Amino acid sequence: MAITKRKNPGASDRSEGTAPDGLLTPEQRHGLLEARAWWQEGDRALDYLAERARLQSRVGQIAALLAVLEREPVWAGSAISPLLPLLRGLSANRAINRTLATDSFAQGLRELLFGEDVLSARLTLFLRTQRVGQQTTSQFLYGASPERYPLVSPATRTLLAPSPAQRIQARQAARRMYGEEAVDSVPTRIRALLADFSLYEAARDTLGVESFVDVNAILWHAREMPPGRGRTSRAPATFATAANVAAAVTPSPASPTEVREGVAWYGTEPFGDGEEDLPARRTTETELLDYLEGFVASQGFTFPALAVRDYYIALKTKPFVILSGLSGTGKTRLTELLAEAITGNLSGQYLLLPVRPDWTDGTALLGYQNLLTDRYVSTPFLEKLVAAAQPENRERAFFLVLDEMNLARVEYYLADILSAMETRTRAIPLTGATPGRTVALPSNVFLTGSVNVDETTHPLSKKVLDRANTIEFTEVTLRAPFPTRPVSLPEIPAWERQRLFLASRVTEVRAAAARLETLDPSFPNRVQETLATLNELLQPRGLHFGYRVRDEALRYVANSFAADPDGGGLLIPQSRAANLAAALDLQVLQKALPRISGTEEALRSLLAEMESWAAAAALPRSRDKIAAMRRRAAEDGFVTFHES
Repeated sequence: MAITKRKNPGASDRSEGTAPDGLLTPEQRHGLLEARAWWQEGDRALDYLAERARLQSRVGQIAALLAVLEREPVWAGSAISPLLPLLRGLSANRAINRTLATDSFAQGLRELLFGEDVLSARLTLFLRTQRVGQQTTSQFLYGASPERYPLVSPATRTLLAPSPAQRIQARQAARRMYGEEAVDSVPTRIRALLADFSLYEAARDTLGVESFVDVNAILWHAREMPPGRGRTSRAPATFATAANVAAAVTPSPASPTEVREGVAWYGTEPFGDGEEDLPARRTTETELLDYLEGFVASQGFTFPALAVRDYYIALKTKPFVILSGLSGTGKTRLTELLAEAITGNLSGQYLLLPVRPDWTDGTALLGYQNLLTDRYVSTPFLEKLVAAAQPENRERAFFLVLDEMNLARVEYYLADILSAMETRTRAIPLTGATPGRTVALPSNVFLTGSVNVDETTHPLSKKVLDRANTIEFTEVTLRAPFPTRPVSLPEIPAWERQRLFLASRVTEVRAAAARLETLDPSFPNRVQETLATLNELLQPRGLHFGYRVRDEALRYVANSFAADPDGGGLLIPQSRAANLAAALDLQVLQKALPRISGTEEALRSLLAEMESWAAAAALPRSRDKIAAMRRRAAEDGFVTFHES
């Protein structure tokens, strides 16, 4: 399929040549050809083909709109408003947003795309007068003429990995392509951008494709090539990392009036149909929680009071949550709804894995080394970990769900992941792979397990329970009115929802105590005294908890207050004191009580003491749960948190 072309009548276009032979080394060309083969024939070739069709459609829409605008001598901000989301749809770039839809920017953009001056002069004028950087400027040119201009991005240029000598050659090539007077007399950053253009032109010649849309896609998706496919010792292609991109980028000094753009990982990946936009003002976390609850209700689901908020806060506190309770109460559905509400991208950032009883080790999740083929066999779970770890995804949340996780022994198949959660490196060893080969457990991955308790399942050990909040779903009210669907939801872009969810987390104990002390100097001591008193009750029976439970409970309480200037409660917005009490109650219920199990005879007096203590400490949810545990123990002779 040919990408739709359009002709830019700018005078500079008539003087442009082609990139010279020999600019790229044989190794670089070999790596590019391997990347093209992966894009055309690899495991995801059909996905790439569908993506190419979507991009082709967008290019056609942009060309049609520009064909109309080109006839207008003066552009207004309102005229380019429809153009901006189309350009951003080619490649996610937050710098391209509705704040650019001003008359002055529109006229500057017209001169950049259709002016009669040479390209270097147009670039110099545009970058001097408009508050954007080189990468964004290249995206405007790329969107308007993808058969002529490349999308310059550190993430895609990493595959080329130009040496210092090649950068010099690229500048010489740019002089021949764009005219000597167009290079020597312009600012350094413009010369660097034109040199990049010549490098990408050489890559296009090697790849043998017509459009830079294809060049960008091949370079971008080369990062997804499996280690055993392509990536030969002769090819310099590497997975993009912050380190090698930083090495590949040589920034030029910025003048006081120019915009310095950071390493824009987002500036290469097609964003799809759901385009982001900058909000008119910064969204608060309180508004985000209202949005999430509204989204869940709009899908026709009703959960117990505070269930959505509790689950949200638990994920912020520790990215491992257990949902327990009766079958059919919506545990798994809640994970899907919250993931969709936060990310807006369920297919790409959510994975549901049904656990099988024969899972006896981590290979079902993390894969294994095939000794016959000497290749590592991946899994959907592992692929999501790798995707989440990519730098361009660091502001995106990924949700992984283990459905009925206790059909197999959790300690067997999840041991490496549970251990990685507690280490600074968060490195998970890969089964049977080369010694020392690991995969990272990214901080933007959130793991949830749903649990049903019956004769076919295994009990959860204290090792597992200590590392998670256990949220129970037992409340069923069949006489409640059927849920209705709200007419509309607040307009909060998906990228803003994810940014706020990830950035608002309190992950350190010291930061948690500081946040609580800022809200009220008595709050940290109240949390500490409540947990210490409870532990003193549990210790004589050997059921007391360690520092991990204390620290995570403190962080949960801190995370239950919004990361907004007013620090309002996320559970009980009307009162900070009431919010603290509710958060403490939930932590006793979800962190301490699930660990209690044993015979009724041995624990009878303890449960009575705990019920009295919970009532005196104003912890109604914990008191009610302890009372329910006592009633069942009197009937069954055994104490357990989970209801079968």
